Amino acid sequence: MRENVLEIGKYLFTFRAAEDIHLPEYKGSTFHGGLGTALRAVSPSWFNRLFCQDGTKPYILLPPMDNDRIYPRGRTFQCELTLVGEAASQYSVCQAAFEYLGNRLGLGYRRGKFHLEGVEVASISPRFPGGECPSPVSAGEIVQNRSWLSDCSKISFHFITRLRLKDNNRLLRNAPGFPVFFARLVGRLNSLSAFYGRGELIPAGDRRGLMAEAERIELKDARIQWDDWSRFSARQKSWMKFGGLLGHITWQGDFTPFMPYLALGEWLHVGGKTSFGLGKFVMEAGDV
Repeated sequence: MRENVLEIGKYLFTFRAAEDIHLPEYKGSTFHGGLGTALRAVSPSWFNRLFCQDGTKPYILLPPMDNDRIYPRGRTFQCELTLVGEAASQYSVCQAAFEYLGNRLGLGYRRGKFHLEGVEVASISPRFPGGECPSPVSAGEIVQNRSWLSDCSKISFHFITRLRLKDNNRLLRNAPGFPVFFARLVGRLNSLSAFYGRGELIPAGDRRGLMAEAERIELKDARIQWDDWSRFSARQKSWMKFGGLLGHITWQGDFTPFMPYLALGEWLHVGGKTSFGLGKFVMEAGDV
C-alpha cells in the first residue's frame, strides 16, 4: 500500500441546543442538508467542491447516533466530520458553516437554533483526545495503529450505520461474502486517493493478488438484517430510500494482507451514501 498518498482529518463537533430542536430518528439527512445549505451561504466555491462532486465525495458527516426525537434547550449533542485529502485544508470553512447553521438557520422541523461548544480533533487512537491543531493524519499512521489485528484469525465487523453494498448492480439484502465487501472497500479507497490524494492507494497488481486471497476468508457468523430508511431530497423534490444492513458479521482467516485497508475503512466507511454517515463499521477481535 502506498501509505503516504492520502491524509484524513476527523473532527468531533459538540453543540448545545439554544432552543428545542425537533429531529427524525436517524439524523443523517438533516445534518447533511443543513451543513450543505450553510456551506453554500458561507463559501459557494467549497460547497460546489464538497457537495456537488459526481461520484465519491471527500467528506463523511456522521450525525448523532442516538434515537432521540427532541433535543431540549440546553442539551448537548455531537456530530463527526471526516475530510479527505485536500478537503481537510478546509476545516475552518466547515466550522464556520456549522456556526452559521446553528446561529442563523437552525436545524430540524422547527429550525431550532444551537451553538458550537467545541471541536476535538481525532488522533490515531480510537478516541478524540481534544487536540487544538486540526492537523490531518496520514493513511500510514491509521494503519499502524490497528496493525495488531493482523494476528487475529477471527474478526467481527460491527455495522454501526446502514451498509449499502452492490453486487452485479443490485443492493445486497443479506450478509455479503468477504470478497464482495473487500472489493467495494478497495474501490472506495482508491477513488478517494486518486481524486483527492496523490494517486491510487493500491496498485492494480496488488489488487489482483488481494482479491485472490480474499476468497480464502470464511464466513463464520452473520447476525445482520435489512433496515429501511427514507429521506426527502429537496434537490430532487421526492422521497428516496436509503435502506441498508445493520448488525455484525464474523469472518475467519488470515487477515494480514487486508488489515491496512480494513483499518482505513473504519475511518472512511464503505458502500453507498457514505457522505450521509452510512457504511460505518468497527472491528473487534474474535467472536461477538
